[in-house]
Amino acid sequence: MRRESELWFKTAEEDLKDARAFIEMGRYFRTAFFAQQAVEKVLKALFIELLRTEPPKIHSVTELYRELREKSGFRLPEELENQIFIL
Repeated sequence: MRRESELWFKTAEEDLKDARAFIEMGRYFRTAFFAQQAVEKVLKALFIELLRTEPPKIHSVTELYRELREKSGFRLPEELENQIFIL
């Protein structure tokens, strides 16, 4: 795994831990924020791993996923794909 993508994955894991902690506290806005951040960072890591290129400087997980799918052919299972469009 490339070092840069590893850093993206590591920070995504931290954001996911934060999201889980906030949901336990009933802090739903922060939960949603950190969950979105985690997904965004995983998608950016996948850009680096699959396409060997810098990820686009956008924050929309929908746009990131669509671009990744178009350029690499990477697809999430249908259920997850539907969920990503909600974020």
